[in-house]
Amino acid sequence: MIYVSEDKGTKIFATVWKVDKKEKYIDLQISTSEKNQDGEFVNSTWFPRVIGHAFNALKDTVKERDRICITKAKLSNERRQTEDGGYKSYFKFIILEASLVGQNDQTSTPATAGNKVETSDEEDCPW
Repeated sequence: MIYVSEDKGTKIFATVWKVDKKEKYIDLQISTSEKNQDGEFVNSTWFPRVIGHAFNALKDTVKERDRICITKAKLSNERRQTEDGGYKSYFKFIILEASLVGQNDQTSTPATAGNKVETSDEEDCPW
């Protein structure tokens, strides 16, 4: 497993495309992007689950097209047995702490993070 943590200098900025709120967690569809060597944006789509402090911070406010700053997360690759007796790996992305970009703290905008973060002008989710 891999932990993403702001105290280790890591933050993830993402755009929210879908929100599925449950009683104790939120399932999201988000995208992140980076520029490749040719200067073109390369997008990645993720399907994280929001729990704990992040759930409490986002449950009443997060909506489609919001930008979020993820300051603590856990990434893991879990192996499970399938119905036919074989095994399959599943990627799991859990958001533990996050806030809306532009909301109430100094970590909420890419410029204050000290990292250059490029964003693309995405009109609609490409997926």
